[in-house]
Amino acid sequence: MFISIAVWIKVVILILGVYVLSQVTPIYLPIIVAVVVSFVLNPIVTLLTKVPLGTKKFYLPRGIAILLTFLLAGVLLSVVTSFILLPFVNEFNNFVVDLPKLAKRIKTLTDLIEKQAYSTYIPDNIRTVVEEGLGSAASYAVGLVKSAINASIAFASQVIELVVVPVLAYYFLKDWQSLKASFVTIFPRSAHAAARTIIEEMGAVVSNYIRGQVVISVIMGLLVFSGMYFLGVDYPLVLGLLAALTETIPIIGPIIGAIPAILLAYLISPLLATKVAVFYIIIHQVENHIIVPNIMGHTIDLHPILVIISLLIGGQLYGIMGMIVAVPVAALLKVLLRHLWYLDDVNKDR
Repeated sequence: MFISIAVWIKVVILILGVYVLSQVTPIYLPIIVAVVVSFVLNPIVTLLTKVPLGTKKFYLPRGIAILLTFLLAGVLLSVVTSFILLPFVNEFNNFVVDLPKLAKRIKTLTDLIEKQAYSTYIPDNIRTVVEEGLGSAASYAVGLVKSAINASIAFASQVIELVVVPVLAYYFLKDWQSLKASFVTIFPRSAHAAARTIIEEMGAVVSNYIRGQVVISVIMGLLVFSGMYFLGVDYPLVLGLLAALTETIPIIGPIIGAIPAILLAYLISPLLATKVAVFYIIIHQVENHIIVPNIMGHTIDLHPILVIISLLIGGQLYGIMGMIVAVPVAALLKVLLRHLWYLDDVNKDR
C-alpha cells in the first residue's frame, strides 16, 4: 500500500516532537502546575463572566475576570501563608532537627518489640513476618519523611521556574477554546468532530478530578491536623500536610500517611498509638463513604481493579509521581479508547 509523502512528513514530525519532549522534562513542572491552577480557578472565572453588572447587563471580559480571580487567589494565599504556612515552616524546621533523634527512638522501639516477641512463644514463620513487617514499616516511614524533605528542597530550587506559572495559567484560562480549536486542526477534517468531542471529555475528566482531589486533600489534611492536635501527637501540621499529599495516591495513600502518625504516637504511649490508629480508620471510612462519593461522584468511573493495576504500573515506571498521575491517566486512556476502538465501525455506518 502506497504511503504519501505528506504522511511520512507527519510521522517524522511526530517522532521529532516526542523526542524533543523527552529531552525537556525539567520544564514540565511549571506547565503541570499552571494546568492544575487553571482547572482549579476556571469555575470562578466562568462565574465572574456570567454575573451581570448594572441595568444593561454588562458582563466582565474574560481577561479581567481572570485577573480578578488571581487577585482573590492572592488574598486567600496571603491569609493561608500568615495563619498556616508560617507556623508550618517553624514546625517543619523543628521536625527536621528532631528527625535523627526520632529515627533512633523508632529503631530502639522496634528492637524492644523484637525482644518482647522473642520472650513470647510465637511460631517461627509468624515471628519472621512480624519482625520483617515492623522493620519495613519503621524504615519506610523514616525514608518517606526523608524523601519528602528532599522533594521539598528540590521543589524550592525550582521556585524561579514557577514564576511563569501565573502567565501560563492566564493564557490557558483565556485562550483554552482557541488552543483546542488549533489542536483539532491537526487532524483531517472528517475527524474534527470526533477530536473535539474527545478533547472536551478528557478536559472534563481532568478538570473534575483535579478540583475534586484538591478539595478532598484539603479536607483530609484539616481533619488529620485537628485530630493529631487534640490527641496530643507531635508535629500535627506536618502530619496534616503529609495526609493531604498522600491523599493524591488512591487506596494506599491514606495507609502511607497513617504510618508516621502511628509511630510518632507509639513513641509517647501504646494507648495513644491505638487511639491514632482508630482515628485514621474512622476518618477514612468517612472519606470512602461520604466525602469521596459526594465530591468525586463518578468522575473517574474506573473499577477498583483497574485503579490498583494503574497504581502498580505507575509506581513501577515512575515511582511516587507515577502513582499520583496513574489514575487520571488511566481515565484519559479509557475516554480515548472508548472513542477510537470502534471508530472504523462508526465510519462504516456513515
